[in-house]
Amino acid sequence: YITGKLNVTIYCDDCIFDGPDPDMPVCGVRKYTNAASQLFDVRHSQAELLSLDVHDEGIVRAEWRLQGVLRLPWRPHLPTYTGSTLYHVNEDGLIYRHEEQWNMTVLRAFVETLLPGIATRVWKRDLRDAVRS
Repeated sequence: YITGKLNVTIYCDDCIFDGPDPDMPVCGVRKYTNAASQLFDVRHSQAELLSLDVHDEGIVRAEWRLQGVLRLPWRPHLPTYTGSTLYHVNEDGLIYRHEEQWNMTVLRAFVETLLPGIATRVWKRDLRDAVRS
């Protein structure tokens, strides 16, 4: 995910990639991998697979943890967050739909990316308030 180097042979060429990211949905495995390969600084980012389970017929669910630095001019650091991906597999064994969910809201991801100083103050305060409760 971080490198954009997916095994494209397991995806349909016209796979739909969907999720909370404002740039989604994306149609096409090549378009998705091209975009994903430019997103993270691979030297300062990491992903960890937490679980991989077959759910209903034709659906595989992966849970993961991710943290990293985005390849933007101001190099914002995303906090560690978790999420899941549902892979919908067709009768040929190829993924035709890739759906992501995050434990972080889109608003927080946006603020963490564009206004990291403000995000640090807001979400650290929320964390301190939660600990006091």
